[in-house]
Amino acid sequence: MLLKESAEEAVSTAVEVGCNLLDTGEHYGNLELIGKGLAKAERKPFIITKLSGLPSGDFEAVRARQAAVNSQLGVDKADLCLIHWPGLCKFDPTDHGPLAEPSTFQEHISSFEEFCEHIQPAWQNMVRLQEAGLISHIGTSNFYPHHLAQLSEKCDGAVPFANEIFIDSTNQEQEFVAVMQAAGTMVLAYRPLMYNHGRFSDQVNQVAEAHSSSPQTVVLAWMVARGVYPLVKCRGDHITQNINGASELAAKLTEDQMNFINGSAGPGLKSTSEWFAKIWGSHNETGVSEDDVQMLMSMGVEEAKARSSLEEAGGNLDLAMEKAFS
Repeated sequence: MLLKESAEEAVSTAVEVGCNLLDTGEHYGNLELIGKGLAKAERKPFIITKLSGLPSGDFEAVRARQAAVNSQLGVDKADLCLIHWPGLCKFDPTDHGPLAEPSTFQEHISSFEEFCEHIQPAWQNMVRLQEAGLISHIGTSNFYPHHLAQLSEKCDGAVPFANEIFIDSTNQEQEFVAVMQAAGTMVLAYRPLMYNHGRFSDQVNQVAEAHSSSPQTVVLAWMVARGVYPLVKCRGDHITQNINGASELAAKLTEDQMNFINGSAGPGLKSTSEWFAKIWGSHNETGVSEDDVQMLMSMGVEEAKARSSLEEAGGNLDLAMEKAFS
């Protein structure tokens, strides 16, 4: 996402050293550069594309969007296309600007009721893209159990080929991952290392020391061993390290070490900085959370302002914090 000048070389290098999966998005701003990198490669990885929001509008417009993505990538058909998030895209679907931070995205957040209204026509359009030969498989991104339940109910038991969600060593999504894998859904993990900032749990560090490895490699290997596909934005020497290091270490992690790392899980999305995942993880919740009120009050916000900030932010804690301290 947003990798510019170095994207072409990063893609061609990754494919050359054995990368089997490439994740892209309609608003990532570098599809043509990725296409140039793919053109240099002697083989093609499994290519994932994403359409911004629920593509529930006119099918010909949706078809044109996917055709444009494929064209920029230099492929006739994408291996997998995901609905990027369970809400409407109320802006130019190729524009990353509204997604840059919570405050810019706030006015674009769709309600859960809007999701329930639009998921059926959106899924039907995805099926038509598949029938038209533009994509091989259909999946979702940022869909949580409440979204998948509605998808199944309104779309004749539909199960996505894959679902891409935020997972790292503190937000492990153990139960949700197990449910998706049991249903046959491929689990993709975005930003698996993004929010650690070089600081990992004692468990991860101890396993890394035992294998003379880096904590980053341990986290990626732990995901691979779980059957989760970690998606890492990187370039240069990190590419080879991530691919080869994680694959080799995944085969060496013992059951005790896997369980040890599992013990480093935090309280989940509530404590993470990944605001986009928070929005959709609590998408079906209504009202103001008393836990969030107490959280703001512990930061010095008066109770009345804490409640009004949460109400204005639709219950989103990150947005409420911005309002409370602005």
